[in-house]
Amino acid sequence: MEEAATVELADRLLAELPALLAPGDVADAAEELSGLIERGRAGEPVEEEFLDVLHRHPALRRRAAELAGSESDLGVQPPPGPGRAPMPPRYVCPQDGYEWFHLDLSEPVPTCPNDGVALVLDHEGGTGP
Repeated sequence: MEEAATVELADRLLAELPALLAPGDVADAAEELSGLIERGRAGEPVEEEFLDVLHRHPALRRRAAELAGSESDLGVQPPPGPGRAPMPPRYVCPQDGYEWFHLDLSEPVPTCPNDGVALVLDHEGGTGP
């Protein structure tokens, strides 16, 4: 976010503080935002401090996201790529290819039910312990 946009957003939030925060928090937040606005208009960088204020006041962060259009404009970005659960460790029988997934790590790794051979960790098919 550019410094001018930060100052503008801080100014808009300042006007809405009584509706966004508990009465006991309004004075402190107003003082913080007023100082940021004043210093930002004087050309000082204030974005980091502004983000700190938003971090301390979740209601301001939510409203700022609404006003800015999205949270990514406020330095908050989702992790890249689609999320997915990690695969559990996969064990296989070296003789017949039987596979078993270790879903509960408190459970011991069994032997192959087909031939009684100890299962081995498949480093290619699972994440491993």
